Order: sequence, then structure tokens, then C-alpha cells
Amino acid sequence: MRRAVRISLLALAALLAARVSADARWFRSDEMGLAIEPIPAFRTDEFPWVLAVERTGSSGGWVETRRLFSGGTEQRRWTLVRSADGRTEEREERGGAITARRLSGAAGELLQEELFKAGLPSSRSVFEYASGRLVRVRVFAADGSPSTTAEYVTAPSGRLREVRWTAADGSLRTESQAAGGTGSVAGGAAVSEERTRDGDASRTTRYDEAGRAAVREQSGLAGLVSRERLAYAGESRTPVSSTTEWPAEKKVVEASYDAAGGVVAETTTVAGAITKRISWTRDDAGRVLVMRRTGTGGTEEVRNTWAADGALEREEHFIRGTRVKNVIHTTADERVEELFDDGDLFLRVHYHGDTRIREEVVLDGRVVGERTFAP
Repeated sequence: MRRAVRISLLALAALLAARVSADARWFRSDEMGLAIEPIPAFRTDEFPWVLAVERTGSSGGWVETRRLFSGGTEQRRWTLVRSADGRTEEREERGGAITARRLSGAAGELLQEELFKAGLPSSRSVFEYASGRLVRVRVFAADGSPSTTAEYVTAPSGRLREVRWTAADGSLRTESQAAGGTGSVAGGAAVSEERTRDGDASRTTRYDEAGRAAVREQSGLAGLVSRERLAYAGESRTPVSSTTEWPAEKKVVEASYDAAGGVVAETTTVAGAITKRISWTRDDAGRVLVMRRTGTGGTEEVRNTWAADGALEREEHFIRGTRVKNVIHTTADERVEELFDDGDLFLRVHYHGDTRIREEVVLDGRVVGERTFAP
């Protein structure tokens, strides 16, 4: 009984403090303001996020206010005004300052969006439609000058085929899709190819009949820059191997992957000669335990130790079998690096993030010198 009374009093206090009317509808919510589940007013203190929704009639339309609370404090507010012709204007606020204003048509299509920073206009987007489909979005800067334009090209079936972005300086970037194959897509064929063009550079992805990426190409003004081919086993969506070619460099990288998609081996050849091999040993969680790289300069190896919570605890670096460095992660932001010469520790460096804090010179296992760096 005491708990029920306490909950009711707390809920009433929250309602009075927030000036929410008694007939408001309450919902369990999240940081995005979604109305997840209706709840009674006396349960508003049980959830980290709650949403209050109030609606009143106005001249053939209505006005709805949605207020998002966390810890009893209003975090965001949306005010929607629906006119008699079905159009809706939405105003979004944070901390009492407007952050966005949107205008939607009678069918719910977004017609215009204005964004604000510190309460001042930052951009305006205008959406254009044809036959019920979005065909163009024009974006204007705070001073009203054109910023970018995006044009959407669709097939007769309604499937998106191409998007063209034009910047204020006239530069163009294009992304396109081609349909084909037998991949299962409700109401139409699967996408078999996607192309992106940005100035002189372009990217192309081709898909197999199961809708998996099979070939990725990058090209420039002089032609093909690189081509990656991926191979799969059975109906798996994860590749088992890949081969990437750089024709101008006569370089090829062949890689193989485990069942989770983690790379386990990689071989690099240049002009047909092997120049580097890399292998990775992983644990059941996919974390790298050992990385071994063999090239013209010999063999390099890194051994990792992981804590029970999944954080990287220690790295041990070896070159041609000789220890050259240890990295000890003491906290998420702090680490100690130990440097070795011919296998003997000679320097210990303490870091906070990327900032060097202290150095210790070590001789025969003893600290013989120390230097501290100002923050």
C-alpha cells in the first residue's frame, strides 16, 4: 500500500511539475521518442524514457503535442498542427530551442524540412514528387543559396534505379542500379549491379543470383584501378575467399576467411612473385590471438591477450623471433609500452590516450632514469 501511494504521489508531482494535462496519454518510450507501449500515468517513474501525448481539435484539424521525458525532465518536444486540408506542420524542440520544422502533404509525404542550430536556421530541404514518387530533393544553405540537389530515377515498377547528387559547384556524383538475375525480391528482379560515380572516380559492385556481392571494381580517369572477386560456399552469405587485383601495380592479394567472415590468411604477389604472407589465429569470439607477417624483411609476429570482459589486455611484438615491444593496456585510456633492444628492456613509456605522460629508462631490469612530460 505504501509503495502504491508513493508511486501515485511521485507521478502526480511529475505531472504537476511538467504541466502535463491529466487527460494526456502516456507511453513507454526511448530516446527517439517512439510510443512503444501505452502506460497509466502512475507508472511514469518506472521507465527511463516516457512520452506524453496530448491532442486538441482546432478549426477542422487538430494540434498534437508530444513531450519526451527522462528522469522527470523534458528532453524533446514535437508540436504537430494538422489543418483541415490534411497538411501537417511539425515543430521539434530541444531545451526550449527549435531544432527542426517540417511540412507534410495530405498523403503524409514530406514537402519541406528546415534544420536549426542554436535556434538559428542552418539548412532547408525541398522535396519534389511526380506520380506519387520522390524525384528530387533540393537543399539550400542558411543564407538561401543552393547547396546540393539529389535526383531519383525509378523504373516503371517503382524500383529505384539511379540517384544523382549535384553540388553547388556543379560537380556530380551518381549511384545507379541494374536489375537482373533470379535473386528473390518481392515484386521484381534482384539488383545485379550498382554503380557510383564521383567526378573521374567510379565504383561498381556486381551481384550473383543469390544477391551476394561477387565483384567490386574501382576505376579512375586512366581506367580500372582495382578489382575484387569474392567466392562463397553453398548458400552462405559470408565469403570464403577473395582475390583483389591492382593491374597498374601488377599486384594481387588473395585472402581467405573463417565462417564468421574474419580474415585468416592473406598472400600478396607482385609481378607473380610472393612478397608478403599474413596469417591470423582467432579465438571462438573472433578476436585475434596471433598475427604473423612474413615478407622480404623477415617475420613479424604479434600475440594478443584478452581480458574476461573482452578488452585487449596485452600485446607482444616480435621481429625475426626477437621481442621488440610489449603494450600493456592498464585501462581503457591508459597503456604502457615497453621497448626492447636485442631482447633486453631499455625503455618504458606511459601514455594517457595518445599523450605521453612519463618515460622510464631501464638498465639490467632497474629504472635508472625518469622523465615526466607536462600535460
